[in-house]
Amino acid sequence: MKREAELELREQLKLQSQAFNDHLADAIRTRELEIERAFARKFDEMLEEERCRFKMQLAAIVGRLKGLDQAIKEKNDADEASKQAQVLWSACQALLRAIKAGCPGIPWKDQMRPLEPELKAVEKAAADNDELVCAVLKGIPKEAKERGVYPEDALRERFLKVEQVARTVALVPETGAPLPIHVLSFIQSLLLIKSPSPIPAGELNDEKVDFAKLNTNDILQRARYWLDRGDFAQTLRYMNLLKGAPRCVARQWMNETRILLETQQAANTLMAHAASSGLTYL
Repeated sequence: MKREAELELREQLKLQSQAFNDHLADAIRTRELEIERAFARKFDEMLEEERCRFKMQLAAIVGRLKGLDQAIKEKNDADEASKQAQVLWSACQALLRAIKAGCPGIPWKDQMRPLEPELKAVEKAAADNDELVCAVLKGIPKEAKERGVYPEDALRERFLKVEQVARTVALVPETGAPLPIHVLSFIQSLLLIKSPSPIPAGELNDEKVDFAKLNTNDILQRARYWLDRGDFAQTLRYMNLLKGAPRCVARQWMNETRILLETQQAANTLMAHAASSGLTYL
């Protein structure tokens, strides 16, 4: 009886020990799973933080690279535009030189200067979308484009001949006159004495002047005064006051001077545009 009790007690102790071991194993396994899940969660959080940090750093690097690429592109565009402005300025400078400078030793009649090469150079040097250059080139007189212009030196030489002839016919109306009038006009031109002051000081100071009272000699003296100072625009304004035969004599010179001045104005506008375009990219 006692032996059976001992055996039963041992069996119960064995069962309790087995149950405790099983419970302990389950507890350990549960704890392991909790630790694994916590570690996995922490790892995922750290991984996500690193991923976000990397994305932000990568975005910053990409942004800087894009900014650098844009800056390089803008610099290249500015350099290209600056070079184009310099080429345009050089082309405009060549156009102005062609208009101003004549050929020493060659009669004025043979100094007609074709401008087609210079105008083509300006057109080629301008940007495709440069509306100002296109408008200015279209505004250049047709005669200047097709046959060219007489440069300033040639027109200056021609003026001296026009001035001389205009004085000799100062008394002749536009419709003509009898021979005695021609003779009288010629004699008058020989007797004229040039004034040391062809333009009164008041007129030079822009005081009011009645230009209708100026005779042919007065007009020619004033025109010559401004011609000697290189002001063809002012010279042309006075020559436009001529009447009668003197105006007929000067008509061609006036027309050629008008063509020259309009072409010069266009060239100066192009020069200013080219210079301002170049300064924009400094």
